[in-house]
Amino acid sequence: MTDTEARIHNNMKHTITLGLMMATLALTSANAQVKETRFGHIDTQSLLEAMPERTSIQTEIEAAAAQFEAEIVRMQSELEGKVAEYQQKAESWPAAIRAQKEQDITQDQQGLEQFYATVQQELAGMEASLLEPMIERARQAIEAVGAEEGFTYIFDTSSGATVYNGGEDVLPLVKAKLGL
Repeated sequence: MTDTEARIHNNMKHTITLGLMMATLALTSANAQVKETRFGHIDTQSLLEAMPERTSIQTEIEAAAAQFEAEIVRMQSELEGKVAEYQQKAESWPAAIRAQKEQDITQDQQGLEQFYATVQQELAGMEASLLEPMIERARQAIEAVGAEEGFTYIFDTSSGATVYNGGEDVLPLVKAKLGL
């Protein structure tokens, strides 16, 4: 072996040794990180149901729904009266009156359907706006528990997407954080 070949051989040996040492160090570091990883899970639906403001929000939504329902019942009753009158008198009315009454009934039916759709949207929007602060408070508490307790991930089991409920249930910790 020539002097140059010996140096190349030693450099390659040194490079391979250094590479193996770096790989070993990287694997050791990765193992240390895996051991430090903590997983938790929480049923956020149970948490939200346990929060005291949930009851008052539900009561407010139900009160609004009752008002809407009363108006829908009134509108339906009015429509049913027009339909009954039409069925009773249609044969005795001239064609122009009959056509006008049919148009009125059709408009009332469409108005009732549109009002019902609007009510559904309004109730959904109302619920979302009322729940938003409560959901944000729960999210902040979950994040605080995650940071304080050293969790890497906290999975929500209420969504049904979690395949395995390994790790720790953080619901009691979050409830304590919220004072529940």
